[in-house]
Amino acid sequence: MSETDLAAVARDVFGLDASVTRLPGEHDENARLDLADGTTRLLKLHRADAADGDIDFQDEVLRHLERCAPALVVPRLLGSATHHGRTTRLLSWTPGTVWAASPSPPEELRRSLGAEVARIDRALVDFDHDLLDRTYRWNMLQAERVHAACGESSDPAMAWARRTLADFAESVLPKLSALPMQAIHNDANDHNVLIGAHTDVHLIDYGDVVRSPRIVGLAVAVAYSMLGTAEPLAAALPVVGGYHTESPLEPEEIVLLDALVRTRLAMSVANAARQIRDNPGNAEYLSVSQAPVRAVVVALSEIAPAFALYSYRDACGLRPIPQRDVDSFLDSRKCNPAAIVDADLTNADVQDWSVGTTSHMQAIRDHIVIGRYREERSVYTTDAFATSAPDGERRTVHLGIDVFVPPGTTVYAPLDGVVHTSEYRSERGDYGGVVLLEQQTETGLPFWLLIGHLSRASAALLAAGRRVARGEPIAAVGERNENGGWPPHIHVQLYLDLLGRSTDLPGVVRRSQLDVWEAICPNPSRLVRGLVPGLVEAPRELSQDEIATRRSRNLSATLSLSYRTPLHIVRGEGAELIDAAGDRWLDLVNNVCHVGHSHPRVVGALSSQAAILNTNTRYLHPAIVEYARRLLATFPDPLSVVFFTNSGSEANDLALRLARTATRREHVLALDWAYHGNLTSLIEISAYKFNRAGGTGPGPRVRVCELPDPYRGRFGHDGAAYADHVAAQLRALDRDDSPAAAFIHESIPGCAGQIELASGYLAAAYTHARAAGALCIADEVQCGLGRVGDAMWAFESHDVVPDIVTLGKPLGNGHPLGAVVTTAPVARGFVTGMEYFNTFGGNPVSCATGLAVLDVLRDEQLMANAREVGARLAHGLRFLAERHLLIGDVRGRGLFLGVDLVLDRDSKEPATAYAAGVVEAMKHRGILVSSDGPHDNVLKIKPPMVLCTGEVDRVLVAFDEAFSEVN
Repeated sequence: MSETDLAAVARDVFGLDASVTRLPGEHDENARLDLADGTTRLLKLHRADAADGDIDFQDEVLRHLERCAPALVVPRLLGSATHHGRTTRLLSWTPGTVWAASPSPPEELRRSLGAEVARIDRALVDFDHDLLDRTYRWNMLQAERVHAACGESSDPAMAWARRTLADFAESVLPKLSALPMQAIHNDANDHNVLIGAHTDVHLIDYGDVVRSPRIVGLAVAVAYSMLGTAEPLAAALPVVGGYHTESPLEPEEIVLLDALVRTRLAMSVANAARQIRDNPGNAEYLSVSQAPVRAVVVALSEIAPAFALYSYRDACGLRPIPQRDVDSFLDSRKCNPAAIVDADLTNADVQDWSVGTTSHMQAIRDHIVIGRYREERSVYTTDAFATSAPDGERRTVHLGIDVFVPPGTTVYAPLDGVVHTSEYRSERGDYGGVVLLEQQTETGLPFWLLIGHLSRASAALLAAGRRVARGEPIAAVGERNENGGWPPHIHVQLYLDLLGRSTDLPGVVRRSQLDVWEAICPNPSRLVRGLVPGLVEAPRELSQDEIATRRSRNLSATLSLSYRTPLHIVRGEGAELIDAAGDRWLDLVNNVCHVGHSHPRVVGALSSQAAILNTNTRYLHPAIVEYARRLLATFPDPLSVVFFTNSGSEANDLALRLARTATRREHVLALDWAYHGNLTSLIEISAYKFNRAGGTGPGPRVRVCELPDPYRGRFGHDGAAYADHVAAQLRALDRDDSPAAAFIHESIPGCAGQIELASGYLAAAYTHARAAGALCIADEVQCGLGRVGDAMWAFESHDVVPDIVTLGKPLGNGHPLGAVVTTAPVARGFVTGMEYFNTFGGNPVSCATGLAVLDVLRDEQLMANAREVGARLAHGLRFLAERHLLIGDVRGRGLFLGVDLVLDRDSKEPATAYAAGVVEAMKHRGILVSSDGPHDNVLKIKPPMVLCTGEVDRVLVAFDEAFSEVN
């Protein structure tokens, strides 16, 4: 139909006047409708012989997704009618660029593709319909039907497709059929994937939905994501990783993935050939993906299925090769290798390739051992080792160990084994004479040892199948002219899998594949460790991208990263952080490093004590009692007993135990939007967690009290009015015969938005709590130890003395150290016969570190610095508020400040998006801040206490620019 015809259909059937753009389709007429009001729709006219049941099935799929996963961006059915015998449907328009039209989508988009396929398949998991099991040529479970229709074409691609489909039916289908079945999208091909804004990816066309194992849906996406790429496996890995992050795969699914990808490509080749034969008039559309499909088929033929499997496992964060027996054997005393070479290497130099240059290597002396190369720089000059991949990445990482010894040096078998292969390869300019020995663990699991750069004559004497004994002479080191011009040495390398290549295996690999190759090739240093005392593996440096990739694979996605482009921080100094490139970032976020990053006095105390002793508290040691005395001296009476922990979370958990034990009660009163830590006992009292996504509300033993927020609260600065809610909650608990054990609060609630508690609140709340028999707990984890400037502890400004105080972050300046300070009666009540023991709490190293922090705080007068520098910063921010209406409130004390951003000062509507923009704008100026609060609209400022006036002035200039930029 012409676009004029399609416009008429839109007008006559749906009453829409639209500008029409015709779109391609396999069976249907498709058109984009651009309406006068700026909206867009999709018009579909199905073929006349399309079964009504098929179309109704697609509609049911879309309705299910709309009902069960409303957040997914999928087509929505807006209308349906019959036009001249053809079903006509109106759908919402899914915006984006077709994947096939995007040149080489980056890794981030590929991860998004995998994640979106996972989300859709997860949403379809409970969808059921009779047509899910229909006979369908794109149902992989019915791939044998496609195989039967392949014919006997001489086309190489068709011949490959026949073999692949036959192998699938025989070897893969039985395992696939044993997996759980569900509805899957089944058609994430490059013309059904749309790239939206940023890294959003959306899927369209739900006509291929079938019942199948979910790994099939991923295989379809992986197969088509490879099209048009020079490195199909590399292109596929982020897709697999994205799927696994969203919907974790099981090992028995991953093991089938490579075969399923190849099967889908074979189905594409076979189905396209049949469709073109049956419908030559639509050959152009039907052939649209066949050239890139055939190119991928050729590229995949060069990749060993085992290597693909190991790569897919690695992309899912699994050990690439699941078995660990060989590593265990090599590390055990049962291994006990004999010396590989007959040479005295006791005084040999141990070097890394990073010292190597071509000229240095040519002149290298004997008795040097060079370990596994960890730098992305190659000393190789021959084609065999300087090969560039199609994307330009060179093979640069040396996996073996090289031992440089004189020519003719005898080489011995380190373990009992069998000669797998022995040959001379000098014509290739790489290994010269090479022997591959098959070894076995004590359980009979095979692995292989390759020794290269042997003499031609000795390599020729080793026949395949010959048994060799541990310590038996097997060869000799070759001359320079026998191994491509290299100085005489041997190359020692281990393999857990030969990948079907015998000795034609790389000794140098591409850095991007190193994680997989390291699993295939365990470190051979264990076979030469007897030669060179102290031989250790060089540390591997990771790039920012490699760190991010490993993080996504092996760390939980709940661990967030700051900023749109995360920072790779490697050092800290004073109030600054330093990244891998050497750039410095002024840190206004990190209240953990209280007296400055890497303070030399603190580092010295920590390292000195660690070099002498670190043990638990069951032995007498002066550090713990001295630190306890010094720390308690900063508290008012009657706070006189301290328990040491490893963190603020542990401290708060222990504080709850102390209160419940002392009162023999269970219930706790906590402030709204409080955060007290990440333990289960603390999440249930932390509204900042349980009120947000993933939260399930307060625990059954918790009552939430109104936050006394002078800026946003209903009583303004009237602290006593807020405290009335504490009294009401206490009365309610008494009526329920479950009186409160404790009232807990942050002295300045940080995650709630750096809230300065309303005047008089704590005094009134403490009075109510104690009258009800409850203890009062002050959480000073974030705001304590002199940070507020006018007192050592923030509660002191409220003229109250808690029964229990909890401490954390700043005590150890980054070293894990926390504490609970309480009164003697509360501490005595905890002596019930059940010992309190904390393996690391109060250890000598932690106590030495804590003492050094107190010394620095005193000697550098950092509390006074916090008062003066913080006042300068707060004054400057209030001055900026006169120019920038975005600033609704500036609050806090010392170096614990908050800036509340609003869209309107009268309504105080939170400016959440603006806060995120300011954070990024400040980062662009080399200054790190963060946002928090219930609406993430409060800028948090809590830098190391060494922040100076010059840095404050720089911050104020940057804030002025950032606010202007964001507006």
